[in-house]
Amino acid sequence: MIIVFPDDKETARQEIFQRIRFYACPYFVYKSESRKTKGFLFIQSDSTLAEMSLPIPVLANGLPITKTRSVLMHFLTIEEYDKELCRDDFELTTVRNSLNEAISEYNESDQIVLMMRFRCGHIAVGITTLVPNHMLCKTLGKEYYENAGSEAVQLNIDDIQ
Repeated sequence: MIIVFPDDKETARQEIFQRIRFYACPYFVYKSESRKTKGFLFIQSDSTLAEMSLPIPVLANGLPITKTRSVLMHFLTIEEYDKELCRDDFELTTVRNSLNEAISEYNESDQIVLMMRFRCGHIAVGITTLVPNHMLCKTLGKEYYENAGSEAVQLNIDDIQ
């Protein structure tokens, strides 16, 4: 099962982000402000983009997806990206310029920089709108993540309504 057309991939990414945005945006704002640095939200999954795009965990052949569909979120700076991610996965270097440009251009008060990677090899970089607004994200981020004790956050897609 694959998604072939670029517009369909874009739609799938948008739908996935819509499901997690009320966790992802506060996480991004909290990490960015607590670390006092610009960076990006790295979202990765061990599922394919096609699997993650399904509204319910059932494959096209009617069989259920047996593994948990989840994403792992990290806040990274471009330096951490170079040192940690590109060292282990040279294919990620192909989007470095786009990522660096997005980090330098985004408006911190109402946008975030996002990089998504899926098991199928699909990688996307972009800037998206902060939802909810910055002040609410700041409050929620502190409430959700201040005492979380982990640098990464895992979200199980099928548990999010």
